[in-house]
Amino acid sequence: MLDIIANAESGGNYNAWYGNAGQNAVDLSTLTLDRIRDLQKDLVKTRGGSPIGRYQILDDTLDRLAVRMGLSGSEPFTPELQDRMGLLLMRDAGFNAWQRGSIDDATFNYRLSKVWAGLPMDASNQSYYEGKAGNRATVDYAVVMDGLRRLKGSGTVERGS
Repeated sequence: MLDIIANAESGGNYNAWYGNAGQNAVDLSTLTLDRIRDLQKDLVKTRGGSPIGRYQILDDTLDRLAVRMGLSGSEPFTPELQDRMGLLLMRDAGFNAWQRGSIDDATFNYRLSKVWAGLPMDASNQSYYEGKAGNRATVDYAVVMDGLRRLKGSGTVERGS
């Protein structure tokens, strides 16, 4: 599931940042969480936005996640940490309820689209944040829905195949 989200947000690149999803000149895993926050402040000043990493986590979201996860700021922004953050955000959107069948695929997708602008909110193929700060869905709704059905059927829901 994280792979579907990451594909829509950063093309799967753990080093992506706002305005440069393909960036690999800076290995973000060599930076501490505090340094990532500094980088996000710089990105806001120079590019107008703060999304960073594989899941394009916004600065305020990163701050909330760090508190919830009990992070000090000295932790490196590794792929593993990014995945843990992505999973926590996915759970906030209803992952556990979706996994056990309490909410359907369309509802879960809609909730995910409120977290990640690259996902379509429904069959209109528009982002929940369509047009705000240049946001748009970057993956087709049918592709997301097919992926959710396949993942639920395969039992491989935390990491897509």
